[in-house]
Amino acid sequence: MSRPLLSLAITVWVSILTFPIQAVSRQRVAAEIAGHMQIIKGPDLESATDKSAIIRWTTNTGSTRIEHSVVHYGTDPKDLSRRAESLNRWNQNLPYMIHRVSVMNLTPRTTYYFKVESVRGDGTPLGGSSRTISQFTTR
Repeated sequence: MSRPLLSLAITVWVSILTFPIQAVSRQRVAAEIAGHMQIIKGPDLESATDKSAIIRWTTNTGSTRIEHSVVHYGTDPKDLSRRAESLNRWNQNLPYMIHRVSVMNLTPRTTYYFKVESVRGDGTPLGGSSRTISQFTTR
């Protein structure tokens, strides 16, 4: 086997062996960050119209450069099966992250109940979840 081909084979072999370790390492880092991420402000109703609302909260940190902020909501506090989410980009120069989610297609003069959380793009929870159920009423 020629020297360049042998070098390429070794590089590929090492990459194959280390890839699972790198993936597990990233999962551990995400889990550690999730354990530390907490809501430090909110969640609050930023605004509401007859058919929409914006929910806002702040966490003590972002966890990945891109994550999803999620609002679980419904008209019954025991059934928060509806979901609205927003893609966020964390500014790593800040020690916090502001989450804002638009909840659309609501019914006028209706009370909605909600909880919030942060998730990775694949749906893995990152922490920063609300422990209590909040509510708002559309106009």
